[in-house]
Amino acid sequence: KPRRLPSGSELPLPAGWEEARDYDGRVFYIDHNTRQTSWIDPRDRITKPLTFADCVGDELPLGWETVYDQQIGVYYMDHINRE
Repeated sequence: KPRRLPSGSELPLPAGWEEARDYDGRVFYIDHNTRQTSWIDPRDRITKPLTFADCVGDELPLGWETVYDQQIGVYYMDHINRE
């Protein structure tokens, strides 16, 4: 039986990281070690595939997010390349 990797939310955040929400309620992450913020959950570096070729089913690779907007519907954000 294949081993299931834990989802990012099942793992503790790395030391020095904090989860927060912006004014719209979107989750972002604060790295107090480097004093930087990120939309990408640092635990995703362990649990997410790195490329689309490595994805299974409808999963997205590291840095990608599915977003729903009432005006345009579903779209995809690439937080790494900011596109």
